[in-house]
Amino acid sequence: MSRHTKKEIALVAFDGSPSAVAALTWAAQKAPLLNMEIEVVNVWEYAETSLDVAGVGFGSGGYVGESDPQIWSQQILKDGVSLVFGASADGIKRTSVEGGTVRTLVELSKRAELLIMGSRGQGKLADLLLGSVSESCSAKSKCPVVIVHASA
Repeated sequence: MSRHTKKEIALVAFDGSPSAVAALTWAAQKAPLLNMEIEVVNVWEYAETSLDVAGVGFGSGGYVGESDPQIWSQQILKDGVSLVFGASADGIKRTSVEGGTVRTLVELSKRAELLIMGSRGQGKLADLLLGSVSESCSAKSKCPVVIVHASA
């Protein structure tokens, strides 16, 4: 067995849902046993309006203050990490990334040893219409995937 000087990354997909909290809690318990560093990631997108599509909208410049999805993403990460790690939250890496959720998580999985995610995101209807993010990531990820279910 070789010794690693740099810790490998356990990448935790986090959207603030109960199963994402369960995934982050699982990572907090298991990553130290595996000598892994935890990185918590939230993927977000700017929503296009019909005006943006027509070329007359404000695009990403139309978001102001707390309505900006990037600000929401950073707050979701801050709240989630604080909830699970409490006083030791400052030592946890948080990454807010713009992009399509599955595509971005698969890309990030190239540099991770493990991708940890909840079984359900923020919307059952979206899962039904668009397909499950966890299912798609488990099929396409470049590293092993752990899917954690929230407690009933």
